[in-house]
This record gives sequence, C-alpha cells and structure tokens, in this order.
Amino acid sequence: MGFALITGMCGERVGDILPVPVIIFVMSGKVQLWFKKNVEMVVNAGEMVAAVFTEEAYVTAMEDSVCMRLYIQGNGLEFCHRIVNLALLQRLGKQEGEQGKVLRMIPEVQTIMRQMVGYITDGLMCCDVHAMKQQELAAVLQAYYRPADLLPFISPIYDPNARFYNDVMKLAGDYLSVNEMASQLNMSYPAFIRHFRKVFKDTPQEWLSKNRMKRLRDLLRNTAHTEQEIADELCFSTVQNMRAFCKARCGQTPAQLRDQ
Repeated sequence: MGFALITGMCGERVGDILPVPVIIFVMSGKVQLWFKKNVEMVVNAGEMVAAVFTEEAYVTAMEDSVCMRLYIQGNGLEFCHRIVNLALLQRLGKQEGEQGKVLRMIPEVQTIMRQMVGYITDGLMCCDVHAMKQQELAAVLQAYYRPADLLPFISPIYDPNARFYNDVMKLAGDYLSVNEMASQLNMSYPAFIRHFRKVFKDTPQEWLSKNRMKRLRDLLRNTAHTEQEIADELCFSTVQNMRAFCKARCGQTPAQLRDQ
C-alpha cells in the first residue's frame, strides 16, 4: 500500500498493478491503460487517473515514462462529507466502471509527487509518512478541484468490489479459515463465498491455499528460517501438517523446494 515510483521504456508494460484502488500520476512520458472489453485510456505527462485494475488490465508506456502509483491505504481518501458524498461516489463508480476521469495535476499536486519521489529515492518507506501524504493529497484535491471534476475522477476507487478485495488482502496474512474470514468481515458464509468468487474469480479455499503456498515457497527459497519457524509464521499447527500441505500442493517436500 502507499506510494511507489514506477518506470517503463517505450513499448514496455509499466509495473505490475494489483487489482486494488489505485491512482496513477504520470510525471513524465505518456502511458496507455488497458482494461477489459478493449477499453483503453491515454494519460499524458502532468495528468493523473484513478482506476481499479482487474487481472486483464495493464499499463503500457507509449514513451519512456516515470509515474507515481498510489495504492489507497485504509478506507479511501478522506474528504469532507459535505463536498464528497460516499453514496454518490458509489453510484458514480458503477457508471464509470474500472477507470475514472483523467485530470491535470495542478502545481500543488505536483509538489506532493515531487516530495514523494524524494522520500522514496531516499528509502523513506514509513507507512505513517505515506498515510500522511495521502491525506494531504485528499485535502489538496478537495480544495482545488471542482466537485464536478473531482467526483468522476475518484469514483472508481470507491467500488464496493475493490473494498472487498482490500479487506481480504488485509486478512490474507493471518491465514484464517474461510469461516473465520467471513466472520471478520461480518458476512454470512454463503454471502462471503459468492462475493469472493465474483471478485477473485476463484473459490476462497483454493485462493487461500495458493496464497499460503506462495508464501511458503518464498520463505524456503529466500530465508534461512527453520521449518518450525516457517510453520509457526504460516499458522500451521505442526511441521508435519506443513510438509503434508506442501507435498499436496506442489508434489515436493519443503526440503526439496529449498534445495532447488
């Protein structure tokens, strides 16, 4: 979550954009956003756009480009409710779809982006700093842009499906059961299953297993942690259960994966 600097050479895909609420600020160059059903959008240097990417969506650099990407932290950008009404935003989000209106970055927005470039270049990745700059961005957007322009710009990031994705991703690292995850989100088990399949295009059980297996593989290959330490981190009750899970998912034991 938070801000990140992404670059791309002409003709290349620009970074790997996750299917979560995002704002892309084009600092230099020109990029093209591709969405499902052959919907495309061009964003030039000095412009910004909010969107929610599905698995089929991606960004291509039309020129050598430098962009700032903001994955929205928390429950979204915080605006004065008198200016930005959540109910209206959600209605607009359904109309606009995955992508919103392209806006020019005024000097005040460009200043925030330049500050974030400096912070990121210097290695300042503190989540509190990113959250503070996100809120400063919201204040600037609210103060300097007309609601008629601001509302269609930000509406895609208030898509309820995007919020559900965000909530699931926050819980993914806890390795909860499907029942526990549904309970955490105050949803019935059947409603959670239906919504999960709609948003993730997979069953919760299969997606959670894939997520856990990916983390297991990363820990085995990139750390010196013992199998007991990894089992504890991934919430397996025993090392034996972790080994059985690994064997069932990929046909190899943790030791065999580590030796590759």
